[in-house]
Amino acid sequence: MTEKLAIDGGTPVRTERLPLGRGLALLGDEERTAVLEVLESRSLFRYYGPHLLRKVDAFETRITQMMQVPHAVAVSSGTAALRAGLAALGVGCGDEVIVPSFTFIATVNAVVAAGAVPFFCEVDASLGADPSDVEAKVTPHTVAVMPVHLENQGCDMDALTKIAERKGIAVIEDACQAIGASYKGKALGTIGECGAFSLQLEKNITSGEGGALVTSDETLYVRAARYSDQGGQFVTSYGTARGDELDEPFAGENLRMTEIAGAIADEQLRKLPSIIEAFRANKRKILDAVGTVDGLEVRASHDPDGDGGSSITWFAPSRDIAQRFAAALRAEGVPSAQMYNGEPVYKTPAILAKRTATNKGGPWHCAEHPTDVEYRAGMCPRTEALVARSFVVGNGARFSPSDCEDVAAAVRKVAEHLL
Repeated sequence: MTEKLAIDGGTPVRTERLPLGRGLALLGDEERTAVLEVLESRSLFRYYGPHLLRKVDAFETRITQMMQVPHAVAVSSGTAALRAGLAALGVGCGDEVIVPSFTFIATVNAVVAAGAVPFFCEVDASLGADPSDVEAKVTPHTVAVMPVHLENQGCDMDALTKIAERKGIAVIEDACQAIGASYKGKALGTIGECGAFSLQLEKNITSGEGGALVTSDETLYVRAARYSDQGGQFVTSYGTARGDELDEPFAGENLRMTEIAGAIADEQLRKLPSIIEAFRANKRKILDAVGTVDGLEVRASHDPDGDGGSSITWFAPSRDIAQRFAAALRAEGVPSAQMYNGEPVYKTPAILAKRTATNKGGPWHCAEHPTDVEYRAGMCPRTEALVARSFVVGNGARFSPSDCEDVAAAVRKVAEHLL
């Protein structure tokens, strides 16, 4: 038996804080210079100003080149990107969208804000949408499925796209946690009709808040760009300036990215390949050093080579052991937790109660499009059983070899006590 666990009064494996942080850890002179250039230009709005530098345009151009996709719309958040994508697809009242039962609440909020009904599917051992259950959940009202590439790992996109094609529904990828990761050689977010990325503080790259929607479909691009800039007066991101309306206008929202956010995002995007490379290398080092541990199962992957590598998720034999494992790792100096408390997203009180800000109209209180959908604990039992046993350990782009060894040593130490 190893020495006593730190949580029980023993000496922790590590006392110095690990250098966690994704793009945040690499914020530096490049971002500072770019922001100061925008401030000095006094042109903080992306479409005009006394000396417009077009930083948001540059970010949109760079992300299309990096993702090998023709169109991108920069927006104010990952949620905004999902909103713009749903609007571009025409998703609204009376429609149903299938979403995985294990995800961040923003996935569901975007669907509800569009006026559509979220239908929850099981996740598989990769924590992505289970294709067999997605197919089972399709109804005559289903218009889209929204696979979520949770923590930089892709869903089974081959199976999901085949189901979508067969059923005649759209695929909008929630790649908010997976910018830079890939699936069988294609960037996540570029496989479905459109894909959303987030640049929030905890993402692979960050501008504090920010996001982008990418698509290969010009019609969807124009609709998303228009929707993100009040909808009807002009086509905002079509080219490098506001232009004439290309089609019938419609009401929209203000989801625009600022020039300051664009300046930071563009510099961070330049660093993304090296961040992903470091994540992947460090994850391999940690997993190799931990080795096989009886009682721990590593999260499955549909494409290990495309894994973004930002964290490692293990499944323990029970919820109790998973919770104790995460707490013990934190005491050893290694950040760990149960993602979303090991609970499906439909257990969120607002979702269980089908409660919106007004409790009138779509999606759950609409007389014109009534729905009998109910949300309850136990509705996706395989997901609930799986995620209850999960815990996640963070990785860092700036981890040294000794940092990786400390993480692995802490996992091995806790495992010897708890398993």
